Amino acid sequence: HVGATASPRPAPNGATASPRPGGRFPQVNRSARFRPHLDAGSAGAGQRTSLIVALGDFGGGELVVERDPVDIRYAPLEFDGWRQRHWTQPFV
Repeated sequence: HVGATASPRPAPNGATASPRPGGRFPQVNRSARFRPHLDAGSAGAGQRTSLIVALGDFGGGELVVERDPVDIRYAPLEFDGWRQRHWTQPFV
């Protein structure tokens, strides 16, 4: 089991938002490819889970969490990046 997706709630523009509090360490990547890894760094600052979503028109690039590929394009996913090994598949 990869982890639970954030429970969506309606936003004013019709999008969905996570009920979790805002993070202090946002990161924006473009066409990023990551090798299998565990997160490090900000877990000691109170961050316990990762929240990830992909935006745009592209092929491939799925997130893999503990060998389970997940299509995160316009589908936010929360998972424990400090305990669950994760990486991206190649873009096509």
